[in-house]
Amino acid sequence: MKVAVVGLGVAGLRTAMLLEEAGVEVSMFEARGRVGGRLYTIDEGRGVLYEAGGEWIDADHHRVLALLKHFGLEPLPRASWPGKVIHKGKEATEALLWNDALEDDLRVEAAARELCRNLEEPPWKNQHVRELDERTLEQFFREHTQSERGFWWVSAKYRSDEGDDPDRIGLLGWLTGYLHYLDRDGDVMSSYRVPGGFGSLCDRMLKGLKGESHFGKVLTRVRQDEGGVSLVFEGGEVRVDRVVLTLPPPALERIVFEPAIGVRKRCAIEACRMSRAIKICWQFKEAWWRDQGWGGAMSCDGPLQQTWDGSLGEAPVLSAYMCGKVAADWVQLGDPVRAGIYELSRLFPDAPRHFVRGWVHDWLNDPYAQGGFSHQPPGYVLEHMEHIAPPEGRVHFAGEHTALVTGFIEGAIESAERVTPEVLHEAPV
Repeated sequence: MKVAVVGLGVAGLRTAMLLEEAGVEVSMFEARGRVGGRLYTIDEGRGVLYEAGGEWIDADHHRVLALLKHFGLEPLPRASWPGKVIHKGKEATEALLWNDALEDDLRVEAAARELCRNLEEPPWKNQHVRELDERTLEQFFREHTQSERGFWWVSAKYRSDEGDDPDRIGLLGWLTGYLHYLDRDGDVMSSYRVPGGFGSLCDRMLKGLKGESHFGKVLTRVRQDEGGVSLVFEGGEVRVDRVVLTLPPPALERIVFEPAIGVRKRCAIEACRMSRAIKICWQFKEAWWRDQGWGGAMSCDGPLQQTWDGSLGEAPVLSAYMCGKVAADWVQLGDPVRAGIYELSRLFPDAPRHFVRGWVHDWLNDPYAQGGFSHQPPGYVLEHMEHIAPPEGRVHFAGEHTALVTGFIEGAIESAERVTPEVLHEAPV
C-alpha cells in the first residue's frame, strides 16, 4: 500500500513513522521549505537559538516525552525562578498572588471542577449540557469572579492556553480540555522544553524515515476514485492508495476535493478556529533579568501580555507571547520589535541598553497556518467536533485540531496514533 502524508509538522512526521513501522510505503509532502510546521526553531548564529513557534511540554504529556526519549533527547526543565505578575502598576508573583485574584482563581477552578463532574467523553456526547456549548469562557469567568483584578488574572492565565481572548472560546470546549487537568498532581503546566529546540526533534524524525520527502509542495486538489487518490500540487500530480492530510483547517479550506467532502466535514473544518498568536523575541547582550533575580517569566495587563526566558543557546533571548486582539493589533505596527522594547522599558527601564536585535513571528498571517493552534468557539463541540477527524473515503485527517487534546503538541501526536490504525484497517472503499 502506498500512502502519502501531506504536512510535515509533528503530526505528519509521527504518522509517517508509525506507517513505516507497519510496513507501509510512505511519501511525504510539505508546502514549506522545512519540517516542523508550527514548531519552528530559529538559529541566528553566534549562540542565538530560540523557538518561534510551539515551545512547552506539560509534565503529563507522555507521548511527547516518550518521543524525546526515543531520539535520545533529555527534556529541559523549566527554570524555577518566580514569575512576575503585574497589574495596574502593582507587582506580585505567581506564587504570592494578591488575595482577591487568588480567591477568584480558586472560585473559577471549583466551578469548572463541578461542571466537569457531569461531562462524558468523547465531548460531543454531552448533549445534556447544550447550554454550556452556547456560552463563552468570558461569561463563565465573569459569573465566578468578584474582583476586577481576579477577572483579569483568570482571563490572562487561560488566554495563554487557548491562544485567544475568552470571549471567542466556547465554554464546553474549554471544559473538555479542563477535564485533562483534574487528576494532575501539582503544577505540571509548561514544565519542559526540548534541548536544541523542537527543530532538533523534527529533524531527527525526518532523518529516520525511509520515504521520500518533498518540500515546496502546495496541495490544491484531491481526487479520489475506486482505485486510489490523485494529489494535485502546484507543479505536479501524485497517485497513491490513501492520503493523510495533517494540514490545519485554513489550509484544508483551500483544497478542492473531488468528489466533494461531506457537508458535516466541510462545516467542521470551516467552524474550527485558529488562535491569533504572535511571538516577539529579543536578543540582549546579557540576561539582565537574571541579574535582577528574576527568571524572565511575566504576565502583565499591558500589550506584552506574557514573557519568559527563551534562550536555548548561549545568547540571552527574552520571548514575548501575545494572543487575541492584542496580537492582531501588534502585527499592524510598523516595527513590532522596537515597539516591544519600548513597552519593556516602561516596566524595566534598563532593558533597552542591553538590546541587540529582535524578531517578530506572526502566526496570524502565516500563509500555511493562519494562526497558532486551534480552539473551539461557542457551539463547536456539539455541532462539529465529532466530524473533524473521521476519514472521507481514502482521505484521512490528522493534526492537533482533530485530537481530544486540542491545541497541544501532545494532541498532534495523539492524532497520529489514531489515524495510523485507521489507515491500516479501514474497510475497502
